[in-house]
Amino acid sequence: MFFPTGRGSTHPVRCRSLQVLSVMLLLSISFISLYAQGGIDNTGTGGKHKIQGRIYFPSGRRSDVSAIKVTLDSTSSETLSVIADLNGSFSFNSIAPGSYTLTVDAGKDYEIARESVYVEESGLKGRTLSGADLARADVARIFNVIVNLQPKFGNTETTKPGVLNAALANVPKPAVDLYQQALESVRAGDSKKAIEQLRVAVSNYPEFTLALNEMGVQYLKIGQPDKAIEVLSASLRIKPDDFTPRLNYGIALLEKREAAASEAQLRLALKKNDSSSTAHMYLGLALLNLSKNGKTRQFDAARYAEAQKELERAVSLGKNEVAMAHRYLGGIYAGNKDYKRGADELETYLKLSPKARDAETIRGLIKDLRSKNK
Repeated sequence: MFFPTGRGSTHPVRCRSLQVLSVMLLLSISFISLYAQGGIDNTGTGGKHKIQGRIYFPSGRRSDVSAIKVTLDSTSSETLSVIADLNGSFSFNSIAPGSYTLTVDAGKDYEIARESVYVEESGLKGRTLSGADLARADVARIFNVIVNLQPKFGNTETTKPGVLNAALANVPKPAVDLYQQALESVRAGDSKKAIEQLRVAVSNYPEFTLALNEMGVQYLKIGQPDKAIEVLSASLRIKPDDFTPRLNYGIALLEKREAAASEAQLRLALKKNDSSSTAHMYLGLALLNLSKNGKTRQFDAARYAEAQKELERAVSLGKNEVAMAHRYLGGIYAGNKDYKRGADELETYLKLSPKARDAETIRGLIKDLRSKNK
């Protein structure tokens, strides 16, 4: 596919870039979705209920473990698994009544955590139901689980009291209490209430970086990147070496379409933790934005190639926790006429995000790519 550049001529580089970018536009998605989804969605066990929860580390905060795997087992269905999001949140949708075992694996430094979850029947089965009973029987319910991780016995680095309590050691108790209340609000899905509680916590203790970071995350969830940038930058002024707020700051800048500033922050984050698949993925997305200029239609092939490498790095580090990386790699490969790899990546994306709002469009694109590969 070639596009005219004047006098009937063609420009191969521009042609290729526009072909690639047209696929990228087709595959575009809000950057904030990672925060909104709380782990990777799944097909469930055929019911209408939801099991959701949050993982807490001994220090009281969400540690940057690159992939915390959460599995859900029962005797009557196959095992389901998700990867918790940046804040330790996870969810399983479309769950049928029954007894389940939830297992959390946070890596070699922590004990495997297991919780039993009983998704009860409505209690109305076998009865002649009134209209009120029918309405009550049809209500989908949410079952909340709190998982408190424990360090493995003999792991001196994670069992030292100074390490466990350092994050909250100097924080006044009223501020800590508000912070914990805010986390409860987050678990209940009330980001606005959590933000207000965190705001008061910070007013009690202005150097409360955990609260500032969490506030930034919640602002991202409700679509206010400007305010997220403000509180995350405040956190970094206090502790410039903290990885998590640096990563979130880069994501917030990208959400605001400040790709160059986002790139700089994400590179700083990766200097602190090069094993973060999320950081590599968002750096790849920032570079994709920087590879094109909407006004001049100029194409930066070097940035585009680096974006591909960053997304491939993200997938190699955490294949199942970076669904968007598969989505964008599918667009890149398809634009490069590597139709099989493009289709493969898009199929992986749909396996990880089967309820994507444009799933049918992507299935059609996969079919088209498969036909081109014949």
